[in-house]
Amino acid sequence: MSSKIKVSLFNHLIDAERQLLDPEIRQSERALDALLDDEFIEIAANGTTFNKYQVLTRLPTEVVPQFYNQHFKGRMLSDDVVQLSYQAAYRRSARSEFNYSLRMSLWRQTNEQWKMVFHQGTPCAPFSISMDDD
Repeated sequence: MSSKIKVSLFNHLIDAERQLLDPEIRQSERALDALLDDEFIEIAANGTTFNKYQVLTRLPTEVVPQFYNQHFKGRMLSDDVVQLSYQAAYRRSARSEFNYSLRMSLWRQTNEQWKMVFHQGTPCAPFSISMDDD
């Protein structure tokens, strides 16, 4: 089953995805825990894999990069799993170069709450960054 996602759910998950990029959220183990599924796995752009525990201990200590994300797409993979994909660009400081990637996340609904269960970033060629929300 792969079907069209409802606009309200799509917007909710984009908001949740962006919360994970918010400096305040990234520095709060409790806030991260509320957004990440217990079975969460991340494959970073450099090929390193992380589980939920590693993310909860790593992110609060990192310097928060400047993120841009755009061109979100979403689809229902099942009644309780949604795939989001989008372009992302980030840099560690205003003077550093941007890193570009294609991102994909899987969100799973459990007990009426959507949590990210998988995330992957794959390096890609540079693209124009849009300052519009979409």
